[in-house]
Amino acid sequence: MIKDLTIVVDGVGRRAAPYGIRLAAQFEACISAVSVLPLVPFQTFAQAEIRYDLVVAAEQDAREQADAAVAAVAAAAQAAGLSCETSAICTSAPLAPRRLAEFVHLSDLAVIEQADDTAPKPADAYLDDLLFQGARPVLVVPYIHEAPPRLACAVVAWDGSAPAARALSDAIPILRRTARVELVGVTDEPVPEATRWRAIRHLARHGIEATVHTIPGGVPVAEALLSHCADRGADLLVMGAYGHSRLREAILGGTSRTILASMTVPVLMSR
Repeated sequence: MIKDLTIVVDGVGRRAAPYGIRLAAQFEACISAVSVLPLVPFQTFAQAEIRYDLVVAAEQDAREQADAAVAAVAAAAQAAGLSCETSAICTSAPLAPRRLAEFVHLSDLAVIEQADDTAPKPADAYLDDLLFQGARPVLVVPYIHEAPPRLACAVVAWDGSAPAARALSDAIPILRRTARVELVGVTDEPVPEATRWRAIRHLARHGIEATVHTIPGGVPVAEALLSHCADRGADLLVMGAYGHSRLREAILGGTSRTILASMTVPVLMSR
């Protein structure tokens, strides 16, 4: 069950908090709102010959912005009748990702807004760290998404890999509340009947009725999955993250990176 949900905010993004609060309401979960605003090292200011009082003022502004970001989530959660704890991580840039990952370790799910290359915001820098170091599933909300969680249809990207299996397992609490669940593979190879049967049986044992679909290969996996989500009117995509190394994904591209850049529905990722 999802009983401890973390929402990552920065005072700039506007999608993660409303979605996370409404999702928490469906599960009667407690919320932890955390903001991360890294502080610029003093040495940087010293090299630029900036006065010390201006450095102190800049740090104070960052802390106040971080506090205001989580306070806004707490107020919205309280209005929804939900419990909410707040934390602000204001530390040097190299330490901030690790601190956030450690914070998320004791959560059932982390919610964060999708990065927007056209309008960068502080939280954009932390998604990879959440996936690789947070050890918890991460639900990414598109920066254009305004609808509440409907959970009418979920598409699960399924290729039998370890990340896909982890994502499927992590998503079970949400899938149990979803009206229609589809396990979708993108391949030209026939899926063995035993594999289909085991996947359906596994979910059925958790009270989830699911179907298995195969999309012919020949097109990029990310494109095929997003197109299928659009055709099915899916509310959620579940998938394993970074089946290859981050370096390979960065250089050659990859399904995870393409989905994160082009997602049209909330995506639950696990690794």
